[in-house]
Amino acid sequence: MICVTIACGSHTRMVAEHERLAQEGVKLVELRLDFLRREPDLNRIIPHRPTATVLTVRRQQDGGLWRDSEEKRLMLLRTAIATEPEFIDLEIDVAEKIPLFGKTRRIISYHNLETMPENLERLYLTMLAKNPYFIKIAVTPQSLSEMYLFLNFIRRKNEEAKQLGENGIRVIGICMGEMGKAARILSKRFSMPYTYATFSEDRIIAPGLIVYKDLLDLYHYDYIDQETAVYGIIGNPLGHSMSPLVHNRAFIEQKINAVYIPLQIEESDVEDLIRLAPELGLQGISVTIPHKTTIISQLTKADQAVEKIGACNTVVFRQGERIGYNTDYIASIGSIETALDGSILDEDSVLRNQTALVLGAGGAGKALAYGLVQRGAMVTVTDINPTQAMELARHFGIDYIRWEHRETLQPNILLNCTSVGMYPKVDEMPYSKSALRSSMLVFDAVYNPEHTLLIRTAKEKGCKVVTGIEMFVGQACYQFKLFTGQHTSPSKMRIRLKEAIARMNWA
Repeated sequence: MICVTIACGSHTRMVAEHERLAQEGVKLVELRLDFLRREPDLNRIIPHRPTATVLTVRRQQDGGLWRDSEEKRLMLLRTAIATEPEFIDLEIDVAEKIPLFGKTRRIISYHNLETMPENLERLYLTMLAKNPYFIKIAVTPQSLSEMYLFLNFIRRKNEEAKQLGENGIRVIGICMGEMGKAARILSKRFSMPYTYATFSEDRIIAPGLIVYKDLLDLYHYDYIDQETAVYGIIGNPLGHSMSPLVHNRAFIEQKINAVYIPLQIEESDVEDLIRLAPELGLQGISVTIPHKTTIISQLTKADQAVEKIGACNTVVFRQGERIGYNTDYIASIGSIETALDGSILDEDSVLRNQTALVLGAGGAGKALAYGLVQRGAMVTVTDINPTQAMELARHFGIDYIRWEHRETLQPNILLNCTSVGMYPKVDEMPYSKSALRSSMLVFDAVYNPEHTLLIRTAKEKGCKVVTGIEMFVGQACYQFKLFTGQHTSPSKMRIRLKEAIARMNWA
C-alpha cells in the first residue's frame, strides 16, 4: 500500500486534494497539519474524509513546519485523536502524553535527519513499549552499507511480526535522501506494511520522497513482490535519468516481473553495491557518470570493449559472475552507420577511411573513439582538458588537436561527446556554424534536448545529423537484451523518451 502525503497551506486545497486522491483509488492519506498556514480546523478535514487517514503534526526538528509552541501542538494532537481518525502519528518522546482514544491507531515514529542511530534494537524496543499499531523509523544512512543494514533490520522485525500474527507490530523503515528512493520503491520486498509518497512533485516534503503517480505508473509498485527481478542504474547525480522510464515501460509491455530503480551512490559505495547486489535482489545494473571506470575493478569478466575503452556501462549478475559490458559504443556507431546508409553488421564499414573529430575525451568520447577505430575511421580527439585528450589519443593510437584549434579541421564526421548544449544550457554549442560544412555528418551525444543548437545549426547547413536520442535508445535496447534475454522495441523507447523530454522541458 502507498500512503500519500498531502502537505499544503490551505484547508480548501487539502480537502480538494484528498477527494481527488480518493477518486483515483488511493486508500490511505497522510494529512500534514503542520503545513497549514492557519490554525487547523479539524471539523473541516476529518468528519467527511473520503479515505483512511493519518494525522500528523510534525515539529521542525523532525523535518516539519510546526511554528507554534510545543504545548499547543500537543493540545492539537489530543484534540485530533478525539476526532477518531484511523491513525495518528506520534513521535517517540511524546507518545505517552497522548493517551489512546477510541478506534484511532497510533504510529509511533522516530526521525533522524542526519544519520542512523547506533543501536537500532534498543530504539525498536523503546518504541515497542509505547503501545504502537505501527512503528515508523526514518533515518539518513551515510553509505549503501548502512542503508542495507537498516533495511535488513526492518525486514527481520517485520518477519518476526508476521509470525506473531495479530500480536505482531509491523515496522515502516524510511531511508531519507536520494539514495533512499530505492528503499521506498522496494519497501514490499522488506515486508513493510506500506510506504509514503507525495501528492505532487511541487511539494517534496522529505528528502527522497517520490511522487505517488511515479510509484504506481513508473515503478508499478502494486505489482512488486518477492519474485520481482530488480535492475537499476548507479551514478551521481541521477535526478534526470531517463533509464528508469524506458526500462520499466518495457518490462510492463512485455509482462516481465521486474523493476528498474535509481541508486544514487558515492564512488566509495560501488564496492559495497557489488557485494550486496544478491541481498538487494539486483540482477543487472546500468552504470553512468562517475562510476563507469570505478566499477571495472569489481568485475569478474568483461567484454573486449570494456577492456579497450576503460569504461563499463552495463553489469549483469549471473551465477556468481559479475560481467561487464559497454553498450554505448555499439549503439552510437550503429546509429551513425545507419545514417550513412550502412549497417553495424556490414563487414566492410561505411566508416572506413572517413575522417572523424571527437569533441570530448570523457566516457562517451572514449566509447565513440573506440568504435570509430574498430570500424576503420581516421580519428582525431580534442577536449578542453588537453591532458585527458592526449591520454585518450595515446591509448587508441589516434590524433590529438588542441581544443582552440578544433575548427581548423574539416572532418567527414563531427561528434560532440561533451555536455555543451545540454538542458538547461541549451543556447550553447561546441562548434561554430561557420566551421560546419554540408558534407559533414554531425552526431551529438546530448539527448535533452534532442535537437540541440548544434543539431539545429547542422541541419540548417545541410548536414546529416544523428541525435543523442539514437545513442540512448540503442544502448538501452542492448542493455535490455543483456538483462532479460529478450528484445524490446526501439521505436517505442524512442517515443517514450521524446515524450518525457518534452514534458520536462515544458515544465
